[in-house]
Amino acid sequence: MTAPTSPAATPATTVPLLDEDGDLTPEFDRALVEIFGRYAKTNPESLDEAELRAYSTFCNGTPFSDDDLEDILGNLDSTEDGKRLTVAGFVQLYHLQTAGGDEEETWRDLRKHGYDSQLRLVSAADSTETKPDPSTDADAAPAESSTA
Repeated sequence: MTAPTSPAATPATTVPLLDEDGDLTPEFDRALVEIFGRYAKTNPESLDEAELRAYSTFCNGTPFSDDDLEDILGNLDSTEDGKRLTVAGFVQLYHLQTAGGDEEETWRDLRKHGYDSQLRLVSAADSTETKPDPSTDADAAPAESSTA
């Protein structure tokens, strides 16, 4: 007879991001909506180009190019004028990335935004307050200064 394993002794497992049908799990969807909200400063329901560039810079170290933005806004759910990515479009972006075989990149982004392998927010660092490197991104919005 083996002794029961305590939860602390069990190695951490990574929760699935997609269910058996290939749809986002509710936990993954909630995390994406929360992350979206960090960047949606001018309108809580959509991201403009500057907000999308800030998101890309935080995740990847570089902003989206004009071609990237055109591709994203032209192919994912966006506002009627095609100038802002909706929360549904943001979720689509991650669904395509994850279902398309780049789950590792998705996990990097989630961890960078403070989520652990159980999709629990464990770090409240505000990614939108990270100051961009002006030598690499002239279009990024400046971070708010915390000095008086």
